[in-house]
Amino acid sequence: MLKVRQSLLVLVLYALSGWVGIEFAGIGEGSITLIWLPSGIGLAACIIYGKSILPAIWLGSFIANTPYLISPLNDSPILYACFFGALAATINTFIQAYFAYYLYKKYLGKTNLESSRLIIDFVLKVTLLPSALNMALLITLYSIGGYTTLSINSTVANLLSIWLSGALADFHGYFVIVPFLLSWSSKKGALFINRKKWLYLSLFSFIVLMISAINYVTSTIYLLLVLGVLIALYLNMRIATAYVLATSLCFTFATAQGVGPFNLETNWHSFVSLLIFVFSLGLSVYVIATKRYELKSAHAKLEEKVKKRTFKLNQANKKLTNISRTDGLTGIANRRHFDYFLEHEWARAIRNHSPISLLIIDIDYFKQYNDIYGHVKGDECLKLITSTAQRLVHRPSDLIARYGGEEFAVILPETTDTESIAQHIRAEICSLKIPHEGSDIYDYVSVSIGCCTISPKKGTLAKHLIELTDKALYNAKDAGRNNVKTVAIRLSSEP
Repeated sequence: MLKVRQSLLVLVLYALSGWVGIEFAGIGEGSITLIWLPSGIGLAACIIYGKSILPAIWLGSFIANTPYLISPLNDSPILYACFFGALAATINTFIQAYFAYYLYKKYLGKTNLESSRLIIDFVLKVTLLPSALNMALLITLYSIGGYTTLSINSTVANLLSIWLSGALADFHGYFVIVPFLLSWSSKKGALFINRKKWLYLSLFSFIVLMISAINYVTSTIYLLLVLGVLIALYLNMRIATAYVLATSLCFTFATAQGVGPFNLETNWHSFVSLLIFVFSLGLSVYVIATKRYELKSAHAKLEEKVKKRTFKLNQANKKLTNISRTDGLTGIANRRHFDYFLEHEWARAIRNHSPISLLIIDIDYFKQYNDIYGHVKGDECLKLITSTAQRLVHRPSDLIARYGGEEFAVILPETTDTESIAQHIRAEICSLKIPHEGSDIYDYVSVSIGCCTISPKKGTLAKHLIELTDKALYNAKDAGRNNVKTVAIRLSSEP
């Protein structure tokens, strides 16, 4: 159903635009058509919908051409015209649409006209050859059918004039229609404009300048060039292509009616002057608009690249920070991070008038363990003990760190019941039943733990907590090891 609607849309647009071009865009006695819109519609339809749209283009071309070929040359003028109309439609379909589409795919690929290079390639590599070839074949066909009559005295001149005017009309259609339709069919083009006041101002300026250029001051066309540049700079590609199309159509129809700045002494001068202006305006606007799009795209890609690089850098910095804070063997915090964390929590405890506790854990007779079982087993023992303690100390505000060779420290902010926590840790480590033949007190690995809780006052130092906890650990060892000793004290402010 969608393809049927697309085919009907293309058919109607093709036939209607052909009728408009013949009826309203011809000068003289119809020998010169200033613009042939169906050429652009056929190519754009193939680019947007693919080759499956060609039957609709053929039928649209047949409807647009055939009525103007009816002439009483024989007994069956309608059939005669239909025959040559069908041939003309076939030429238009396969040259204007399919061949141009082939060139577009070959030189531009599947992309829309989103860069200045693509615009130049579109003009030079896609539009010129189909325009010239299509008109040459149509002249040959119409000459065979008797629809083109040439003066005996100037056959070559007339032939070249008809061919060149037709080819330029085809080119004119390609040039203003294809960028317009592609930009408006693209999902990348922004339909809504942030600077709406600029859009309204541009529309008002266009109307005023166009009326002035056609009816009053012909030099106003230079201001239309300036307006086109401003639109390309400050609005988007869709508005820029619409501006070029609107300017082209207004001047084309005005010139066909014998008015406006391009109504010159001869039809040929009028046609060439009009096309030069449209091409100059369009190419300038297209290139500026696409350059602006390229710059915005490059800026967006650069921002995305910077964002990704920044993310990777932050991840690397985070990893380095973690490495600098982590003990390489056990994976818990190292002494450096312990010192930093304790100072931070000590200051917070002073501000909040809250307690802070410290546990220092020492593995009993660990030197003898290393001597008997070796350092590899010793390392495994350290890892197992730290993982056990870490499992028991799980609050986000708590920290377990490696304090020395076989000593570990646990910082417990806003905690006072340190002895029960320490006893739990000691019991869990004993329950691991890690054999220790070198221990004088137990058959398995055990620990001694010193605990201290302080509610610090302003002016006190964190080193006092470490000294008192270390003293408690000494008491635990002096009491026979494999036990817990606690010191609880409230430091007063120092002068």
